[in-house]
Amino acid sequence: MASGRTNTALAPSPSLFGLFELVELVAQYLSRQDILHCLATSKSWAHQFRPFLWRDVVLKSSHPAPQFLALNRHRIQSLYVSSNDYANLHTLATDLPNITPSSGLSPLCCSTNSSIAGAGIFQNLRIIRVDYESEEIAYDWKERSVCLDYVLRILNQSPNLLQLAPPENILYELIPSTHIQSFLYVLAHKLPCVKELEVRGSEEVSPETVFDFLRVCLNHPQLVDLHCNFSIQEENENTLSGIQQPHLFNNFFEAIEDDARAREAAGSSVLRSPIKSLVLPKTNEGYACEFVCMLLILYLPNLERFHIPNIGEGGFMVMEDFEVAVAHGCPKLQHLWCSYNENDYSNRAINGIIQGCKQWGLKSFYCENMNEHMDYSDYNYSPDDHFIMEALVNNHSGTLEEVELANCRMIRGCDLVELFSCRNLKKAKIHQSSTGSAAMQFQDVRFGCHDLKELQMTLAQPETTLNPGDYGPEKDEVYKFVAAHERVEAWMRGRASEAYTQIGSLSKLETLSLRFKEWDGVTLMLMNSGYDLTLKRGWLRQLVGLKELKHFHMAADFWSEMGRAEVEFMDAQWPKLEKIEFSCSDLKAIVEKPHWQWLQKRRPSLRYLQF
Repeated sequence: MASGRTNTALAPSPSLFGLFELVELVAQYLSRQDILHCLATSKSWAHQFRPFLWRDVVLKSSHPAPQFLALNRHRIQSLYVSSNDYANLHTLATDLPNITPSSGLSPLCCSTNSSIAGAGIFQNLRIIRVDYESEEIAYDWKERSVCLDYVLRILNQSPNLLQLAPPENILYELIPSTHIQSFLYVLAHKLPCVKELEVRGSEEVSPETVFDFLRVCLNHPQLVDLHCNFSIQEENENTLSGIQQPHLFNNFFEAIEDDARAREAAGSSVLRSPIKSLVLPKTNEGYACEFVCMLLILYLPNLERFHIPNIGEGGFMVMEDFEVAVAHGCPKLQHLWCSYNENDYSNRAINGIIQGCKQWGLKSFYCENMNEHMDYSDYNYSPDDHFIMEALVNNHSGTLEEVELANCRMIRGCDLVELFSCRNLKKAKIHQSSTGSAAMQFQDVRFGCHDLKELQMTLAQPETTLNPGDYGPEKDEVYKFVAAHERVEAWMRGRASEAYTQIGSLSKLETLSLRFKEWDGVTLMLMNSGYDLTLKRGWLRQLVGLKELKHFHMAADFWSEMGRAEVEFMDAQWPKLEKIEFSCSDLKAIVEKPHWQWLQKRRPSLRYLQF
């Protein structure tokens, strides 16, 4: 009778994760600590999750299991090296072969054979970054050379690598030339899948080495993001800056053309660089105009993000040349970074490039040290295309989504007004320098960009000519001064009310940061009640419409006058508020006050931050 039954208690139960693909899907959401818990759950889980324990490796001298590194290196997906003890790096790379360039391959012309992808000891490695944390290693060139040798061996066996940040100063002349050439060879022939490359360095690199490096990068079949965070050596006449040695970059472009013809003869479909984001090496004296124009018009058809470099004096190019170079050579360009420079050559390049981005239109613009040489309250536009902000707004008001002006020294008030009329603007960050005038007067605050999600700006009180010295000591004169002061005060309060009402109308705003124009180190808000953000005397109530606000940054001392009523307003009217940031020196002294403690209890997830 019992023989016809199946004993379910003894039957093997199916695994919860029967497929490796399912385990892999789950593991990508687990931290290293979570995976350790899975290993301790059962033998079955330990067997299935053990490969993912080595997915992300941070090499430090205190690594808990150095003896298992070499055994599991084929499982590593991301490798971060941050240590002055290279024993673990030695463990990973000591048995790997040295780099030997194949005969018949140009060390600088990238391979077109994609079959090398997939083979290699580190075949699963996708990301590698090497940093130095101690000054001892940062300046110990012998130790750095040893580290570089190990890293190069690992790169030589990592054909599927996607993101690379090699050791700093990898192109510096004190590094053995064999290592520099080996790095360029590996980048050209052993890393066909690299998409993001960041090369950093505190030491200047010779122009010849820079040309070789850029040649490899422009020839690479998959590289889309190139960030050069180092400077070019300018102590001799052979330099990229200026036009003193045009034969240097002419030879460079000829070599790239030869490489393109070689790839075409080999049947490659990649004849021009796929680079989408480019930051060129820095140079104090500036690039030759011709070099930048030729680079843009001939070799970067896929460029979308570009950091405009400094342009040296003495070039023959004009603004229209840069406009044509971008319009015909980089039609996809939509994101610009630049640093305002006192020489007209760089500013003409910036204006020309801005005006050339007409096919798709600019979406984001970042500029440091803006200085338009005009008072911020000047409302008269000049027809001169010298003004960068005017060119930006006039050409891209319909597409511009993000603008950040960092460390502004001077900018025209009319430009800020026009900037906020861009209907698609989502983020606007305008940071005034310590001596700058990048501020909007209250009567100028108008927003046509009703989809704005992030606003950081500096406000300024309306200018007034009221001067106590113009009135005498007589009783009638005192009355006149008091009456005039009351009229000005009422006018200022009216303007302040209008300004905050405008800000409060931005119903989609998620981040708000406000500061005030300073004069002689004194915040003008403290001198006039029109800058008060309380409910009784100030303008907090005008911000009632900010229902989406998540981050409120008080970059001026609004908080000193706030109390229970103000935090209750925030709790009731800003339901999505997640963090409040104070520009202060002692955050603890502020947030320990009863009203801020009350708000913290009402919103346990609310964070107070110090800026």
